[in-house]
Amino acid sequence: MAGKYDLDSPDALPIGFDLYDRVAFVNADRLDRYVNGGLVSRDAAVLVGYPKVDALVNGRYDAAAVRASLQLEMHRRTAIYAPTWSPASSLNIAGEAIVTDLLAAGFNVIVKLHDRSLDPTEARFSGGIDWRARFAAMHSPGRMAFVEAADSSPLLAASDVMITDHSSIGFEFLLLDRPLLVFDAPALARVARINPDKIALLRSAARVVQRAAGIGCAALDHIDHPNRRADARRRVAADMFYGPGTATDRALAMAYDLLDLPLGSIHEGSHEILDRYRHVQAS
Repeated sequence: MAGKYDLDSPDALPIGFDLYDRVAFVNADRLDRYVNGGLVSRDAAVLVGYPKVDALVNGRYDAAAVRASLQLEMHRRTAIYAPTWSPASSLNIAGEAIVTDLLAAGFNVIVKLHDRSLDPTEARFSGGIDWRARFAAMHSPGRMAFVEAADSSPLLAASDVMITDHSSIGFEFLLLDRPLLVFDAPALARVARINPDKIALLRSAARVVQRAAGIGCAALDHIDHPNRRADARRRVAADMFYGPGTATDRALAMAYDLLDLPLGSIHEGSHEILDRYRHVQAS
C-alpha cells in the first residue's frame, strides 16, 4: 500500500491475478492502476477498503488497557517507533539512537519492527543484525516495550505519536489524526523502489526529521500543536483508505455475492450492506 517494491507499477509485476474471480482493493488509486495495467479485469476488481483498520477507526481498542498490558508507565505519553524493513531503513541508520532520544524526552516507547527485520540471517531484510538482541540490551522496565504481535492496530491506538521512515503503518496511523514524524533515510527510496508520489504523500502529513538527536523534543512539540498538519493527515487518510470503518462489511458482502449465498442469514443489516456493495460496484 505504501508504493514500495514497484507495487504501484503493476504492469511490470508477474502476479497471477487472473486466477481470481474477485480482487479486493484498499483504495481507488490502487484499483485503477491494476485495472488500467491489465493485471485485474474490471469485472473482478472490487473497491472494498482495508478491513484490518476497521476496529482501529471504530475505537474498539482500549488504549489504557493496551499500555497496561505492555507494562508501560501510565502517566507518560507513548511513542511508537515503526520502521520499514530494509538495510537502508531508519532502523539500520539510527534505530537505537531514535529510541534512546525518545526515552530521554520522557516518552514510553513501543518498538514495532517489521517481521522481516527480525531475521538476522537475511541481510537484505535486517542488514544481518539481530535486532531482538539489540533492543533487549536497551530494555527499560516500564518505559519500553519491544512488541512482535502480528496485529499492530492495538499498538497504534495506545500511541500518542509515531516515528517511521516509509511504511504502510505510517498511513494507518494517520487514521487516528495523531502526529506523525518521518525519519529521512536517503537511500531507502532507491533500495525499496518506492513510488516518489507515495513518499511525498506521506511526508505531506508528517514532520520530517534528519537526525536522531532531538527527535524526542520534535515529537513533544508536534503533540503540543495538534492542529499542525491535521488537514493533510485527514486528506491523506481519505485518499489511502476507502470507507474506513466499514470495509469489513463490504468484504463480507463481496464474498457472499460471489458465492451467491444469502448474507442475511449471518449478519444483522446484511441486506443494506449488500445493497451498498452493489451500488459501489455499479458506480
